[in-house]
Amino acid sequence: MLDTPSTSGLGELSRQDVLYRDAAGQYGLDIARFVAGYERDEARRQELLQDVHVALWQSFAGFRGQCALRTWVYRVAHNVGASHIERDRKVAERGYLGLDDAAAEAVVSDDAGIASVERRIDLQRIFALIHRLKPADREVMLLYLEDLDAAAIGEITGLSARNVATKVHRIKAVLTQQLRIREPQR
Repeated sequence: MLDTPSTSGLGELSRQDVLYRDAAGQYGLDIARFVAGYERDEARRQELLQDVHVALWQSFAGFRGQCALRTWVYRVAHNVGASHIERDRKVAERGYLGLDDAAAEAVVSDDAGIASVERRIDLQRIFALIHRLKPADREVMLLYLEDLDAAAIGEITGLSARNVATKVHRIKAVLTQQLRIREPQR
């Protein structure tokens, strides 16, 4: 008879494991959607998603309930995403647009196959513009799209709630303008 290792230690989950399991269960789809805003390439997006989950699990070793679980999850995802962008930027400058530049430049191609913005907003077009924004503006908008309010976004990014609200307002105006510019003429 073969001697098998004891599995008695595997039955008990640590506090860290339980917190991670709960967070991943509640916010797993949100994290995946959030990560999609940081990375266009599918393979790199999966790597980034994996990095976020590892960082999230690791972060729960020091989590003491100092904020809501949702805020903690997005803070970790934001930090990993920001680090990912910074690494990319160091490798090759991509030509990010400031809000003023984005308002003046047509970012999305006409062949998107959308008959009208009023009929259907194409998320790929929105993400195309969001991907072109500077990292700080992109992060604010991605958090906003995840339905976080200005105060929560400020807590995650370190910006004031007023600054967040201003950025969101300006970014929404740019998105609206770009979507109108690219709407097919009738």
